[in-house]
Amino acid sequence: MYSSYPTPGASCFSHARGILRRQFPRLRPFFSYQKVFMGFIERFSRSISSRLIAIGIALGALSWLVESFIHSHFFYDQHLDFMSNILFPDIHELWMRLIIVVLFISFAFYAQRIVKALRAAEMTVTQINMELTQIFDTSADGMRVIDKNFNILRANSTFLELAGVSRTGIQGRKCYEVFKGESCQTKDCPMVRIQRGEGRVEYDGIKICQNGRQIPCIITATPFRDSEGKLVGIVEDFKDISERKSTEQALRRSHEQLRNVISHIEMVREEERRGMAREIHDELGQALTCLKMDVHWLTGHLSNEDENIYEKLHIVNQQIDATVHTVQRISSELRPRLLDDLGLSAAIEWQAGRLRDRLGITIEIISEPENINLSEACSITIFRIFQEALTNIARHAEATRVEIVLNQNEGQVTLTVSDNGKGISRGAMSNANSLGLLGMHERACLLDGLLEIQSEPGQGTTVLLNIPYQKCRR
Repeated sequence: MYSSYPTPGASCFSHARGILRRQFPRLRPFFSYQKVFMGFIERFSRSISSRLIAIGIALGALSWLVESFIHSHFFYDQHLDFMSNILFPDIHELWMRLIIVVLFISFAFYAQRIVKALRAAEMTVTQINMELTQIFDTSADGMRVIDKNFNILRANSTFLELAGVSRTGIQGRKCYEVFKGESCQTKDCPMVRIQRGEGRVEYDGIKICQNGRQIPCIITATPFRDSEGKLVGIVEDFKDISERKSTEQALRRSHEQLRNVISHIEMVREEERRGMAREIHDELGQALTCLKMDVHWLTGHLSNEDENIYEKLHIVNQQIDATVHTVQRISSELRPRLLDDLGLSAAIEWQAGRLRDRLGITIEIISEPENINLSEACSITIFRIFQEALTNIARHAEATRVEIVLNQNEGQVTLTVSDNGKGISRGAMSNANSLGLLGMHERACLLDGLLEIQSEPGQGTTVLLNIPYQKCRR
């Protein structure tokens, strides 16, 4: 709140106004605005609250006195003495002095605004610096600042704890002496890479603590530049991923164990299928053959008068033939004898022939070499993946042509199955409920193989299987 008492500026102005009104009658119209002008002066006088404005007013008053002194003593004005020059200068001199006083005061106000702006900017910079410092010091990641000569300029407490050093222990030391890694003092050093022009460097690495313990980290290095954009150094960020690495290793071991179990289960299942197929083929096939022989014997010993019995035996004979074919089909689906007797190429040709006969589509088979000799585990894995691919073609593709290429070389065994059907959408391929496709991928992974499915809606589907040949040797 401002005081209600008249200010010194207002009192001096009132006194000067009376003198000027008496001495210069022609200025009286000017004083008709005295209330407005007095209000301005009062507000002006109240705003004088800083040194710069006070200095501006003081310099204005001093210039007024100096001008009065010079005018009265050096120009020898006969009409006005020193006091009169101060209080009653002529119009021209009054105008010049007012201009000088106004300039001093204006410059004071302008300087005051500049000072306030500088102080506000300084406070803003200080606040930003405090915030950045707090973020730097309280970051969950280890951080350090390095200059172009590899000297450590600053490090937060997380980095000190991570590296196992004290704050005094990093003073005057190089970055490659504290928390050393594989890329230190090499061309892959983040500082060297950023000096070569890279904007941001991020990589995984192993860092060595002061006590020799190795810590896996994600290291991120960003350029540190001055206000002119010149490179001063880098800021390194270290994210400790020891726990993540341990989890990944445990998950990898669990996944390997799971695959080993699955592989064992698949081998046991294949052995059971082979045993069941053999028993069905041998036992049921032998029994049905004997039954067919008995029916044939009975048919031969019937007289011509027993036509009804003869027709009945003929029907039974046909049912036995159909049952024999069913037994052969079930036995082949469980475990094709061709796979064990003649190899993978023959089994693929037989399976493809069944699809051709059932759907009436064109199937082209290329095998290089013609007879591929692989281990039992590899042969059955490739054959089961091939079976699933043909099953998908029969159920969903609506294809009219299928191309099958089986290739073996010293590096790998490759199976390619392509059709000209309606294709598979990306959503269907990535769907967790597509158990057939998932089973194909898992079978390939059991032999360190890679299964790739290339498909676009309306453009057919290509199944590409690659298995290292060393996994397929006998």
